[in-house]
Amino acid sequence: MRVSGNTSGTPGGDSGSDVLVIGGGIIGLVTAWRAAQRGLTVTVADPDPGGGAAQVAAGMLAAVTELHYGEEMLLGLNLASAARYPDFVAELEEASGRETGFRTCGTLAVAMDSDDRAHLRELHALQERSGLESVWLSGRECRRLEPMLAPGVRGGLRVDGDHQVDPRRLAAALLAACERAGVVFRRAAAERLAVSGGRAAGAVLGDGAEAGADQVVLAAGSLSGRLAGVPEEVVPPVRPVKGQVLRLTV
Repeated sequence: MRVSGNTSGTPGGDSGSDVLVIGGGIIGLVTAWRAAQRGLTVTVADPDPGGGAAQVAAGMLAAVTELHYGEEMLLGLNLASAARYPDFVAELEEASGRETGFRTCGTLAVAMDSDDRAHLRELHALQERSGLESVWLSGRECRRLEPMLAPGVRGGLRVDGDHQVDPRRLAAALLAACERAGVVFRRAAAERLAVSGGRAAGAVLGDGAEAGADQVVLAAGSLSGRLAGVPEEVVPPVRPVKGQVLRLTV
């Protein structure tokens, strides 16, 4: 989320950067890296850049499997992004010298009971109406692909076009790429958006310092709606959502 900009810097603070990114997660780091590549001076404010949700996310790049009703416009963006992801990963790995764990192994969504099966059948119908490629499998076919599945699996969807990335490796690669590109990290949380003349001018950080900037990008994930000083009419309606991830080591 781009909050706004100001060319005068933060009152009482430093002279500022061209861009201040509030939040050092995946989106914040990508934004900082791209801005630095274009010759801008960039500062990222985050007490633990590369941490947060990136350390616990599953890394699913599942534009097809995670399709929901009423999200046709979002689907177009997701598909376009998925098509560009391999080139993005290749560029990032070259720039950082690190691997991201990108895998093109596809997604297998399985039904454990009749309710799951009905839901996946509806999803499959929606995918077909949207012109997407997915294949319905019987329980036996699912177990043939993944022998460790329970015998009671009732069926599932195979989506070869959905991919995966390791978010922990991705974050580490982005940190390295940002550092090589000259991004400055202020390891403190943004406590309040600094405003001057009705426009964003930077942020007041948790250590008491002020970071000024011509442009401010709010990329604090689920915490973005809690930053003090953001005008009420543009506060993003985001909140944290709990999920579960099971990691298996072979």
